[in-house]
Amino acid sequence: MKNLKNIAVILLVLVFASSCILEDVEPEYEVVGAVGTIASLTASNTSPTVGQTVTFTLTIYSEHENATELRMNRMSGGSATNVETKTFTSWNTDDSYVETFQYTIPEDAAGSALTMQFVLVTASNFTTDRNITLNVSGGE
Repeated sequence: MKNLKNIAVILLVLVFASSCILEDVEPEYEVVGAVGTIASLTASNTSPTVGQTVTFTLTIYSEHENATELRMNRMSGGSATNVETKTFTSWNTDDSYVETFQYTIPEDAAGSALTMQFVLVTASNFTTDRNITLNVSGGE
């Protein structure tokens, strides 16, 4: 019985000692940048014809660091070609933003799946991207 009491006391001491050791300690690293978020991406028409203008609407935010630009790229064969870039001179990390882009479907996209890529860039040059694919039919 005495051994059981001793074991119980030792276990209690270990539990209390370990709880004192596991204090809230600030991490010993520094955040060097943050990635923004493209929360939603929609197109006014996902099956346009050549010559039609499609409006893309994005909801974006960057809560840890200012966003500096938002790019619209056309994807082809795995490579991106920049179509338009919006630059931000002021940014509120507490807010989300709704941005729109317009794109007129070119002749060379007829009968194909056209992928548009949107890239959000933060002040430390970290990026996040989101794609949308349009199924393009022939001319009007």
